[in-house]
Amino acid sequence: MPPSARTDDSPADTAAAAFKAPKTILMATDLSARSDRALERAVNLANQHEARLVILNIIDEDLPSSVQDRVRDATLKEIQSSLDRVDGAKALEPAIDAIAGKDYRDILDHADKIAADLIVMGIHRNEAGNKPIAGTTMERVIRKGQQPVLVVPNRTDSTYKKVAIAVDFSAFSRIAIRQALSLAPDAEFNAIHSYHVPFGGFQRGRETRNAYKEEHERTLTQMIEDEMETLIGSATTSARPDIPFHKIVKQGETQSVIRSEVERLQPDLLVLGTHGRVGLTHALLGSIAESFLNNPPCDVLVVKAW
Repeated sequence: MPPSARTDDSPADTAAAAFKAPKTILMATDLSARSDRALERAVNLANQHEARLVILNIIDEDLPSSVQDRVRDATLKEIQSSLDRVDGAKALEPAIDAIAGKDYRDILDHADKIAADLIVMGIHRNEAGNKPIAGTTMERVIRKGQQPVLVVPNRTDSTYKKVAIAVDFSAFSRIAIRQALSLAPDAEFNAIHSYHVPFGGFQRGRETRNAYKEEHERTLTQMIEDEMETLIGSATTSARPDIPFHKIVKQGETQSVIRSEVERLQPDLLVLGTHGRVGLTHALLGSIAESFLNNPPCDVLVVKAW
């Protein structure tokens, strides 16, 4: 059973899942400058985790076969040329694949074929963030696939130093924490949770409302902090008691809280969990993830729970 389907992990299983570094990384490239940034990060991660790196480009399958052959040769040379410019790539000896296909399904099929633990992609062509990501290859890979997807908007020359993780108390938040720990084991972690104080506006009188609000804010804050401690403990276990994990609990609308904390913290990686349900909800990526992917402030790791 895949880790994303588990809800009853034993301590041993939890420890193993929490710190399992990626062993095979698939980097999907369209040969653009945006993809070069993702290539640098993929090489960096592969070196850090001693992982196998596979670089994939999809050639339009509607092209005549003779044209496909020429495009494939040119593509392989271009990817190799890009690799030659990336520090640390030569020691990895990454595999380069250029296959005939049509769309996101070929990327996901290849990820399954090589048992990829992580898919790395550059940001979509709309760098200005003035159009939604809905319908892009990146959005469909995230929505339809099961592997974590790392979206890379900027160049990099080092491992992740500071990670922000948006959490609630669902199963996918625990999995998101584990994926973050696996990808950036030496980073500083910040778990961000937002909440609302319910029913305060229904009380009569300003003093009554204020007293009610303060009482319930204290109660909620203490409860949330306790739950955060439990969540982080269940995701990290006592195998790494030294992990620098900061708990940030703020009242407010979820997206606004996350965005303001990201601006304050300036992390180099933001981790978001999203549900992988079937039916109508399967067609929706999730408003928070979609908002940050439209105009990512840093690298964004999107983790599917199921």
